[in-house]
Amino acid sequence: MDHYSLEEWLKYVKNELGEKDREAYEDHLYTCDQCLEVYLEAMEEEEYALPAMPREDEFTNLVMAQIPDNKVKEPPMLNVAKEQKKSTSQKMWFECCFTIALACLLLIGGLVKMLEGTKNKEEKLEQD
Repeated sequence: MDHYSLEEWLKYVKNELGEKDREAYEDHLYTCDQCLEVYLEAMEEEEYALPAMPREDEFTNLVMAQIPDNKVKEPPMLNVAKEQKKSTSQKMWFECCFTIALACLLLIGGLVKMLEGTKNKEEKLEQD
């Protein structure tokens, strides 16, 4: 297996290679731990070559100061979901109550029919 040198990895890190070469280097990194270590070393060397960030210690504070303090409003999709949930629970409640009411009506109707049947039997017995 061929390994790439530190100088070659530095070219890769500095983006001085063509697209095909970059893809070959990336594919090689997936299979070679030795080259991965050399690549990480090249990254560390190149990191020191980058210019220093001005006011580095204040960077976080500057970014946080740009974020508004207002509370984030819920996206409209969440409001729609709440409304759907509310209407679904109301619909479910109605269906449940309707089913119970229908069952009660049928039960009462059956009881009335049964009582009428017993009265008819009593009347027939009295006539006989």
